[in-house]
Amino acid sequence: MDEKDIKKLMGDNIRKIRWSKNMTQEAFSEKIGIEPSSLSNIENGKSLPSTQTIINIQQEFSISPGEIFDLDVDYLKNSKHLEEAIFNTVRDFDIDKKRVVYKIVKAIEVRA
Repeated sequence: MDEKDIKKLMGDNIRKIRWSKNMTQEAFSEKIGIEPSSLSNIENGKSLPSTQTIINIQQEFSISPGEIFDLDVDYLKNSKHLEEAIFNTVRDFDIDKKRVVYKIVKAIEVRA
């Protein structure tokens, strides 16, 4: 799976979240603190949401990370492949992004 596939799948998930809230792109983007054009680019798979945007969606709408990150990809249904994909993605993050990922993982752990 390449970055283009990930952008498309995450965008689809975020669009589904917005639709489930019966919100326009304008209203949803205002709630999460981004421009409507940025939300459009995310939903259309042209760009990935920033870490802060993901956090804002989770906090504003009480969304679990799984609802945003569930890419429903057969390859990632295998635990070993999923762990490798996570590691490979996070490995090149700067320390601040790694801290955010850690906080997200801990938040999931607390909910479980």
